[in-house]
Amino acid sequence: MKAFDQVIFDALKPGGVFIIEDHAAAAGSGARDTETLHRIDPALVKREVEAVGFRLVASSDLLHRTDDPHTAKVFSLNGRTDKFLLKFQKPR
Repeated sequence: MKAFDQVIFDALKPGGVFIIEDHAAAAGSGARDTETLHRIDPALVKREVEAVGFRLVASSDLLHRTDDPHTAKVFSLNGRTDKFLLKFQKPR
Protein backbone atom coordinates (compact mmCIF):
# COMPACT_ATOMS: atom_id res chain seq x y z
CA MET A 1 0.00 0.00 0.00
CA LYS A 2 2.91 2.36 0.58
CA ALA A 3 3.66 2.47 -3.15
CA PHE A 4 0.00 3.27 -3.90
CA ASP A 5 -0.12 5.96 -1.21
CA GLN A 6 3.07 7.48 -2.61
CA VAL A 7 1.61 7.62 -6.14
CA ILE A 8 -1.44 9.49 -4.81
CA PHE A 9 0.77 11.84 -2.79
CA ASP A 10 2.95 12.62 -5.80
CA ALA A 11 -0.08 13.19 -8.06
CA LEU A 12 -1.74 15.75 -5.80
CA LYS A 13 -0.88 19.42 -5.66
CA PRO A 14 0.03 20.91 -2.27
CA GLY A 15 -3.17 21.14 -0.23
CA GLY A 16 -4.76 18.28 -2.22
CA VAL A 17 -7.16 15.95 -0.42
CA PHE A 18 -7.13 12.12 -0.29
CA ILE A 19 -10.24 10.44 1.17
CA ILE A 20 -10.32 6.79 2.15
CA GLU A 21 -13.41 4.71 2.89
CA ASP A 22 -12.92 1.06 3.80
CA HIS A 23 -14.30 -1.82 5.84
CA ALA A 24 -13.02 -1.79 9.41
CA ALA A 25 -11.23 -4.75 10.94
CA ALA A 26 -10.84 -5.32 14.66
CA ALA A 27 -8.63 -2.82 16.44
CA GLY A 28 -5.03 -3.96 16.55
CA SER A 29 -5.44 -6.49 13.73
CA GLY A 30 -3.33 -4.55 11.24
CA ALA A 31 -3.52 -6.12 7.79
CA ARG A 32 -4.26 -9.64 9.08
CA ASP A 33 -7.83 -9.70 7.70
CA THR A 34 -7.28 -8.02 4.34
CA GLU A 35 -7.13 -11.24 2.33
CA THR A 36 -9.61 -13.34 4.30
CA LEU A 37 -12.31 -10.89 5.40
CA HIS A 38 -11.57 -7.93 3.09
CA ARG A 39 -11.10 -5.64 6.12
CA ILE A 40 -8.28 -3.48 7.48
CA ASP A 41 -7.51 -1.85 10.79
CA PRO A 42 -8.10 1.93 10.47
CA ALA A 43 -5.07 2.62 12.67
CA LEU A 44 -2.84 0.85 10.14
CA VAL A 45 -4.29 2.87 7.28
CA LYS A 46 -3.60 6.10 9.17
CA ARG A 47 0.01 5.12 9.88
CA GLU A 48 0.71 4.02 6.31
CA VAL A 49 -0.81 7.11 4.68
CA GLU A 50 0.87 9.50 7.10
CA ALA A 51 4.19 7.72 6.48
CA VAL A 52 4.31 9.05 2.90
CA GLY A 53 3.67 12.64 4.01
CA PHE A 54 -0.10 13.13 4.26
CA ARG A 55 -1.68 14.71 7.34
CA LEU A 56 -4.93 13.34 8.77
CA VAL A 57 -7.27 16.34 8.85
CA ALA A 58 -10.66 14.72 9.55
CA SER A 59 -12.46 11.46 10.14
CA SER A 60 -16.11 10.53 10.32
CA ASP A 61 -18.20 7.92 12.13
CA LEU A 62 -20.99 8.31 9.57
CA LEU A 63 -20.53 4.73 8.31
CA HIS A 64 -19.70 3.19 11.70
CA ARG A 65 -21.87 0.22 12.71
CA THR A 66 -21.67 -1.05 16.26
CA ASP A 67 -23.53 -4.25 15.33
CA ASP A 68 -20.71 -5.50 13.08
CA PRO A 69 -18.52 -7.97 15.02
CA HIS A 70 -15.61 -7.60 12.52
CA THR A 71 -15.40 -11.38 12.15
CA ALA A 72 -17.36 -11.97 8.92
CA LYS A 73 -16.40 -11.47 5.30
CA VAL A 74 -17.74 -8.11 4.18
CA PHE A 75 -19.46 -9.68 1.16
CA SER A 76 -21.67 -11.80 3.43
CA LEU A 77 -23.10 -8.79 5.28
CA ASN A 78 -24.81 -7.13 2.31
CA GLY A 79 -23.72 -3.55 2.98
CA ARG A 80 -24.11 -3.74 6.77
CA THR A 81 -20.41 -3.56 7.63
CA ASP A 82 -18.61 -1.15 9.88
CA LYS A 83 -16.71 1.28 7.66
CA PHE A 84 -14.39 4.19 8.30
CA LEU A 85 -13.88 7.49 6.48
CA LEU A 86 -10.55 9.29 6.71
CA LYS A 87 -9.60 12.60 5.12
CA PHE A 88 -5.93 13.31 4.51
CA GLN A 89 -4.28 16.39 3.05
CA LYS A 90 -0.97 16.91 1.32
CA PRO A 91 0.88 19.70 3.12
CA ARG A 92 0.91 23.09 1.41
